[in-house]
Amino acid sequence: MKIYLIGMPGVGKSTIAKKLALKIKYALVDLDLEVEGLAGMSIKEIFSKKGEAYFRSLETKALEGLKDKDNLVIATGGGIVENLKNKSLMDGIIIYLSLPLEELEKRIDYSSRPLFKSNSLIELYQRRENKYYYFAKHIVSNYVIEDTVLEIVRRLNYENFNN
Repeated sequence: MKIYLIGMPGVGKSTIAKKLALKIKYALVDLDLEVEGLAGMSIKEIFSKKGEAYFRSLETKALEGLKDKDNLVIATGGGIVENLKNKSLMDGIIIYLSLPLEELEKRIDYSSRPLFKSNSLIELYQRRENKYYYFAKHIVSNYVIEDTVLEIVRRLNYENFNN
């Protein structure tokens, strides 16, 4: 089984993915790192040299590269939902980690995120919110990391997940 974490930048996808993978003894995949590996450059460099469209194509390619793997917790990039084709490539349980905009504002380091050079947080949120709901099987708020991980495990157990 694969477990995909989706959500806005700053919601805690990478942090939750690490803790969840440890808890359920699955391998961890950070899709942004996979994209960097495919490109041979950092995400910041990809955006500045090749643009967002190229980054999104690599993101889809990275998802395709996971199709024959199993027992993974995958932290996706916040924009994975920008390409609706990606939903069909995400063969597992998709969990939308959500938070209100005010909380996201407190968490985001804008300097490390190239997408915020041309988009505001509210613009991204408005463009993506319905897509997150479209992709997700479960929606979990991430206020407290430990509580979020336990809630995800509870929902996985409900789906007859065996770790």
